[in-house]
Amino acid sequence: MPEDATRIAESPGRWLPDDGQTAIIAGVGFDFVTFGKSAAVESIRLAVETVAKAVDDVRGLLRERGLTKVTWWVGPSSSPPDLEHRLLACGLTLDDDPNLTLLVLDRPPASSSDLEVRRVTTRDELVAALALESEAFGNTPAETAERVARGDAAWERLKHDGTDEHYVAYLDNRPVGFGRGVFTPEGGLLLGGATLPDARGHGVYTALVNARWAEAVRRGTPRLIVAAGPMSGPILERLGFTSNGTVRLIVDRL
Repeated sequence: MPEDATRIAESPGRWLPDDGQTAIIAGVGFDFVTFGKSAAVESIRLAVETVAKAVDDVRGLLRERGLTKVTWWVGPSSSPPDLEHRLLACGLTLDDDPNLTLLVLDRPPASSSDLEVRRVTTRDELVAALALESEAFGNTPAETAERVARGDAAWERLKHDGTDEHYVAYLDNRPVGFGRGVFTPEGGLLLGGATLPDARGHGVYTALVNARWAEAVRRGTPRLIVAAGPMSGPILERLGFTSNGTVRLIVDRL
């Protein structure tokens, strides 16, 4: 994976579009990223003697925003080399699924799918797509309502930003899968993908990857980049993605 692509994959917050709800605060040696009620620490470049202060600074930022949890993304570019050990010594804990695999695809996916995939082009389509994503993830009605409301409010900004695309896959004319891509100078960054449980095993995920590959090619940046979890990683590797390291997710709860 090219170095720039690696850094995009391990620090996705820096590439999130300006949707009016996402904030990136540049700390001393790190980025503090908030999106909705979630928060992350990325692009971590600390000296050994500044790790404890950075933890305190991040906790202060959480309290200012009324948040109680933040996830530190410790990747190949993070420093110091023993950052994970030092964070754990400060009272942080490993995430329940702590490993994300940094993956890149520089050639067409190894498999195709004949399922129809449509790019979201209207506010109503975005709202329906986000509701589908939330259903596929098994979210509660309240969580779904919040996710949909955030997308609805962000539509105008996303439309004019031009880097963020959402896709819906159809099986027998029924919307069953969702995928998102943020298109950077180094390629398409995959951020989110989900399939309804009763539609899995029909090539939905593959179809959504192919759609985002086609968009990356159209934009002249034929590459897909992702920090993949344990469920999507093996599927992506079968499609031809190659690994270039791991991000460790380390959680701080106030």
